[in-house]
Amino acid sequence: MNLFVSISIIVGTFSMSTISAFLICYFNNYPFMNPELTKEEKESRLNEHIRNVPMLLFQSTTFMYVVSDNIIPYGQHTWLESCYSIASYCFLIEAVYYVYHRFIHKYYYAEIHKKHHKNIIVYPIDTFFLTEMDDLASIISIGLPVIFIRITAMEQVFILYMYITSSYLSHSNLYWCHHNIHHRFMKYNYCILFPIFDILFGTYNNTLLLSE
Repeated sequence: MNLFVSISIIVGTFSMSTISAFLICYFNNYPFMNPELTKEEKESRLNEHIRNVPMLLFQSTTFMYVVSDNIIPYGQHTWLESCYSIASYCFLIEAVYYVYHRFIHKYYYAEIHKKHHKNIIVYPIDTFFLTEMDDLASIISIGLPVIFIRITAMEQVFILYMYITSSYLSHSNLYWCHHNIHHRFMKYNYCILFPIFDILFGTYNNTLLLSE
């Protein structure tokens, strides 16, 4: 896979996910950004987003280009094989990110992850309010499984679209609240999308009616 294809996959998928999430919020009359922020705070948050996203895309494209030889040609998978590859890939994403997320909360929260938790009540634009290390961890979590799982470019696009779009939407209360619970209490729901390891290790909770 050449560099142009890597850029197309990353930038194209990120753009589609961002537009999709924005439109979903729009048609559900849900703010993409906290409406209670002052004008200055909104401008600051938007500028932070504008600064972070290009670096995130650059890092993602570089990583995709490096591991692209592990992506197999389109047409080598049956529907059943595609389902198995996607499920296996998502399992590894959640495993890598769960370990990182719990570790960072326990040992390097103030230095690396506190910035993201500045917002207790979150909105979709807060998704990429991250430090550089959190950016890199997200990229590695979503990209690393390609080294171990045989997957086509279209399957990779599907996974990226699903995870980026759901990451935006998880910073809302539109469809599920497990990430909002994480921001509020910080001791539950460390997985990204599928709470496999939260359930296995007793850190899953899906109700906001919690006590400290």
